[in-house]
Amino acid sequence: MPLPLNFNALARLRAYAAHNDPATAMANTVALSVGGNMPFYPLYMLVLLGWRVLPFCLLTALATPAFLIVPWLSRHSSLGGRLALPIIGTVNTIWCLKLLGPASGVGLFLFPCILLAALLFRAAERWLCLGLATLALVLYFLSGHILGAPVIPLNADEAGIMTVLNAASVATLTWLLALLFSSLLEKTRLG
Repeated sequence: MPLPLNFNALARLRAYAAHNDPATAMANTVALSVGGNMPFYPLYMLVLLGWRVLPFCLLTALATPAFLIVPWLSRHSSLGGRLALPIIGTVNTIWCLKLLGPASGVGLFLFPCILLAALLFRAAERWLCLGLATLALVLYFLSGHILGAPVIPLNADEAGIMTVLNAASVATLTWLLALLFSSLLEKTRLG
């Protein structure tokens, strides 16, 4: 049975992410991808760790709306949208580090934030790249010392399970960034 004519969610998402600046379009696509996947993270935690993590696991998805408004923000300011993505990602990662602790491997999400800072800014904006990348790197090394005890304490087995989940998620996100950046380079060469 064919879908109704007005049901074209994928086309609407693509239109929402579209931007005449390829780097901003890349930021929009990443933001929607991350924001669209974030509500599933508490479900993964429930499946992997059990009901004891409820209701605190729901707090891991609080930044979902912030990621989803990046394309809207970029319509008003290309720089604002490109700047918002690594900032939201870094703040969200630190928040999740406070919730789960460094042993969970959630701090690995700071590496895609560093990569985004390197990929999204132009030569004249290099200071933003260096500042955001350095901040994420410093937070990665200091988070275990400055955040205190996690809200959701994990035993060694649970931390190992979460590290595997988080490492797989970071690897997938890095793969997406590589594909999108490759496409951006191709558009830049052809355009």
